[in-house]
Amino acid sequence: MDILILCLIVLMGWAAWIAFRPSSRRRTINANLHQHDGSLQKRDTLRDEPAELITIPEPNNRLLSADDERHAFKTGQPIWIRYKDTSGTVTERVVEIYRPRDDEVIYTWCRRKQAPRTFVRRNIHQWRLLPERFDFDPIVAQYWDEEGTRDRSEKAPWNRWLRRQPKEIADRYKYQ
Repeated sequence: MDILILCLIVLMGWAAWIAFRPSSRRRTINANLHQHDGSLQKRDTLRDEPAELITIPEPNNRLLSADDERHAFKTGQPIWIRYKDTSGTVTERVVEIYRPRDDEVIYTWCRRKQAPRTFVRRNIHQWRLLPERFDFDPIVAQYWDEEGTRDRSEKAPWNRWLRRQPKEIADRYKYQ
């Protein structure tokens, strides 16, 4: 009977901890080690107090560098881009950086498509940081953690990935 009471106390303590912990929308992402492409890499972190916003009033024609990408991620600033895809179509997008890397591809949440998207860095012809902050979404980050290391042909599209998630997560994005 004593073990049952002890288990009940531990369970109540855990439930209280879950109920009163800070919201996960803008909580710091721990600098955990993650396995990517067979090697251990340190994950970039979002801080509780993001760096100061940088205002870029005019579009920039220079290449969006990995440092620019990391800065946008750390400040939580979305980026306006003018992008030319492989078919030659030019579109303007507002994207939120979720997985800053030195790769030729940037991993984002695209506000226009309302889904995670990748963009080839060299195909971004103009860009600028917007003078606002976005709410970091841990579900989008989880998608990129799981799918961002896969070959493009193996990567699950957002809608298919959502169908594999718990119902409350899938329902949250259903009508976006």
